[in-house]
Amino acid sequence: MLNQADMLNSIRKTTQMGRQGILEMMERTKDPAFQKELQRQLDEYETIYESADAMLMEEGGTREDISPAARLSSQVMTAVKTMRDPSVSHLAEMMIQGNTMGVTKILQNVSEYNGKDARVSRLAEQLVRTEEENIEGLKAFL
Repeated sequence: MLNQADMLNSIRKTTQMGRQGILEMMERTKDPAFQKELQRQLDEYETIYESADAMLMEEGGTREDISPAARLSSQVMTAVKTMRDPSVSHLAEMMIQGNTMGVTKILQNVSEYNGKDARVSRLAEQLVRTEEENIEGLKAFL
């Protein structure tokens, strides 16, 4: 079972991965509409990340970030996949895959969360909604 600190760190890590993916994609496209959608998503991740971070600090929890190995693996995979096909459609597809992984991870963690803090549960639900909205927003670029 996950406690509050575990859940908040899960939210932080999910938003960190999302932010990293967005920033990598923003470097690879000049499409203004796609850039605008990515910026919207980035802003939402920032808000959720800051909320999770603040709640974690309030309860005196220890911050856990994504590992350097996971960060590097994501960067290398993105670079390789975008070399083959740098089209906006392919970038959107990659982002949808990342959002799907984010939804899956956060839903798994929600089912294991044993905390009673409604704020943490609401923040996790907000992240799920955000991931789902991101997928919907990216479908227009497929």
